[in-house]
Amino acid sequence: MGGRVTVEQAAKVARVPLSEMLYVLNLALGEDEETLSKELSALDLNDLNFHETNPPVKPKEIANLDDLASRVNFLDLMPVHFAKRDPMRTILRGWKNLNTEKDILLIKHAFDPVPLREMFLRRYKMASWAEERKPGEWYIYFYRPIATAKAAAHPPVRNSVFLKHFAAAG
Repeated sequence: MGGRVTVEQAAKVARVPLSEMLYVLNLALGEDEETLSKELSALDLNDLNFHETNPPVKPKEIANLDDLASRVNFLDLMPVHFAKRDPMRTILRGWKNLNTEKDILLIKHAFDPVPLREMFLRRYKMASWAEERKPGEWYIYFYRPIATAKAAAHPPVRNSVFLKHFAAAG
């Protein structure tokens, strides 16, 4: 998994502050503890805490969803996890079984797979929401977000160098 996971993502999966993860890794690499401590003391206190990225309330797209609903494609990855096998093939097969925009992929996993959630958002434009129902038993929902009237279009870039280039070309 090392090639698929950044240090920042690993910190999120472990639910520890990135600053703590980097501190421990740098100590393991032989960095001087006093130097690292000075660098840590220069950080904002906010950087020394773990910040939950998952919304505390289920999004409306899945709020009243029954896990056994026909539009839910459920994958139990616990056996794959305990067998120490790569779950990607199973996950992608589950994703391919989604037939409509309203279909949901629900994965049961031993931890919150932050890198997978970020990949699904980037590649497939699927949002996700995770909950730990029991210690070491996470349920992760992948769904397509509903567009709302609150969505805002950002104004075009107005970089002066860029605009001068096109004014001269035109």
